Amino acid sequence: MIENKQNNLVVGILGTKGSGKTLLLTILLYLDFLSGKKIYTNYEVNFPHEIIDINKLINLDKELTNSTIGITEIHTICDSRRSGNKQNVQFSYFVLQSRHRSVNLYYDSQFNRQFDIRIRENTDITIVTENLFIDSDNDGINDIFRAVIQDKRIMPVTYKELMVYGRPFFDKYNTDYIVNPFTMKEIKGIKTKVKE
Repeated sequence: MIENKQNNLVVGILGTKGSGKTLLLTILLYLDFLSGKKIYTNYEVNFPHEIIDINKLINLDKELTNSTIGITEIHTICDSRRSGNKQNVQFSYFVLQSRHRSVNLYYDSQFNRQFDIRIRENTDITIVTENLFIDSDNDGINDIFRAVIQDKRIMPVTYKELMVYGRPFFDKYNTDYIVNPFTMKEIKGIKTKVKE
């Protein structure tokens, strides 16, 4: 679905409620799991994974090497309205330094401007999802989605459109279970070793 041409990849998935954002996030995570990467998330998926530990994330723990991290609703972690606070700064450092551990970061959010600009500027690929409201197998559940992929690693920037059949992946995640790994109490207690 996405060709990885670098040590790490930052992919942002955008779309309105019910557009298939978390579905596509889960598909990307599952494909990386099948390719041998360890999976960390802030939500529950139904294949081997761990809920991300904030200290490991911020300090780029060696355990994260050759892993993929999936964050749903990234604006709950680095809201654009709090761009100068410690939480946002630490998370943006993680994004900038993640290549040193061959870490892929996949995230989703409803709108591009909801989360910190430093995350947006360091996103390699942006995908916009759309629910086409098609029930292809007549089971009462919409299962066809469109994904428009903008790859900023290639100049000029390229666009590709994919149709996604969601049915095989609906049971791979639980959107009712969300863990926010960043709480202000935890952030204040973090001692970082981040280097620019």
